[in-house]
Amino acid sequence: MPRTLAAIALFAATGIVAAGIGVGGVLLVRHVQGNQPVANSPTEGPGSSSGAGEARALYQQATTATAASAGFHYVAVSTGGAAQTIVGDAGHTGGRQAITFDASYGTEQFTLLLVGTTVYFQGNTPAVEDQLGVVAASAASVEGKWVSVVSGDGPYSVLQPGITTSSQAGEMPLTAQSTARVTVGGVAATRISGIVPAGNNQPAGTGYLDITPSTDLPITYSSTISGAGVVASFTTTFSAWGTAPSVSAPTGAVAWSSLTTATPPNGFGSGGGATPVPTPTATPGAI
Repeated sequence: MPRTLAAIALFAATGIVAAGIGVGGVLLVRHVQGNQPVANSPTEGPGSSSGAGEARALYQQATTATAASAGFHYVAVSTGGAAQTIVGDAGHTGGRQAITFDASYGTEQFTLLLVGTTVYFQGNTPAVEDQLGVVAASAASVEGKWVSVVSGDGPYSVLQPGITTSSQAGEMPLTAQSTARVTVGGVAATRISGIVPAGNNQPAGTGYLDITPSTDLPITYSSTISGAGVVASFTTTFSAWGTAPSVSAPTGAVAWSSLTTATPPNGFGSGGGATPVPTPTATPGAI
């Protein structure tokens, strides 16, 4: 839930410690679940709530179906604390994410590709500094370039999670308690409601997962947490089920290990927190 790390640092400034959930995923669910008003938002329809046992079973079926899918498209948005948007395409072994969020470095914009076990990063200067730890004096020269990040590299554990179908399936945390019939965009759906457990330095909250009854595949996952008078909402919408993304390694990528980097004060991808970002001590490299 790497992307959440940024959310944690920024929400902490307002009294809320949140790890974005979904792409996740920025959460320890890189999926920062955000509450984006989406067209055709679900509305309660006729029907009665059912028991927690059925809710737990349906939730398990939904996460299993998500992980088993050949692929899907998703959009995750957060509001109320630190604005963040993740647009992604997940597959079994690879995928892509385009991420935008506000940090103390500035508005970060970057793209991630997972090809095999390598993550390829391309972003603007604020993202290069925060996500990759490239020192300020060199960051502008790395902006827009593809950078390969492999296991063992400093930012890898923050950038890699949340991109595959199985990883995304884990970014919908929910202790299911009840189900009800709802209508989403004029289509019948099942809403699984419950508690979003506290953890990863985030308080407990409430959430729901809307699924298609015939397939158990998610339509929308939404959660809300609050504290210190601030309400943070996270929403992820899913589509294009069964569509596996086609991703390939970009040409001309430079290795992260060749860059002049230093671990950011609050860690890679932390957003820098609410205080000014001190200039890190550089580790000599090729760029």
